[in-house]
This record gives sequence, C-alpha cells and structure tokens, in this order.
Amino acid sequence: MAKIKFSAAARKDLAAIDEYGAAQFGDEIASEYARGFQVVFSLLGQYTLAGRLRSELREGTRCKVHRRHLIFYRFTDDTVFIQRILHHSQDIPAHLRP
Repeated sequence: MAKIKFSAAARKDLAAIDEYGAAQFGDEIASEYARGFQVVFSLLGQYTLAGRLRSELREGTRCKVHRRHLIFYRFTDDTVFIQRILHHSQDIPAHLRP
C-alpha cells in the first residue's frame, strides 16, 4: 500500500471544506463528508492509478472525484502525493499551476 502525503495547499483545502461544511450543513454532515475523503484516500493508497490522468493540467497529475470535489494527486515510487482538493466549480487550471 502506498503512503499518502499532502501538500500544504491540500491540507488548507481540507480545512476550508470542513469549515464551510460545518457552517452550512452542521458538524455531523461535515464529518460524514470528511470521512468520505478518508475512504477515497485509502482507495488511492491501494489503487494508485484509480484517478483519471490529467496531464493537460500538470504532467503526471491524476484526478479522483469525491462528490462535488476533485482530488488532484501524483503517484511516484510508493507515495501518493495529494496536490489539491478543489470544488468542481473552481478554476482548476489556475489552482494547479506550478
């Protein structure tokens, strides 16, 4: 199973998603949504190529969908590196520029 690592931006994305979810829908719903991310991260640890290749955004980048969010990651050696976690309505290319 591959290790999962997060960029600082991805950690901020998760915190913002949780904060927004709690404010808009309540703590219980926000926690349920967060647990869904954990399921996807576990899946990516086992099946590193499960996400669709999105090299047009950034070389080697893959994308896995979780409800209304897109998890952008790269896989190298034995590590899945989560780059960003973005809402589908965001300007994706602008957030994935190097």
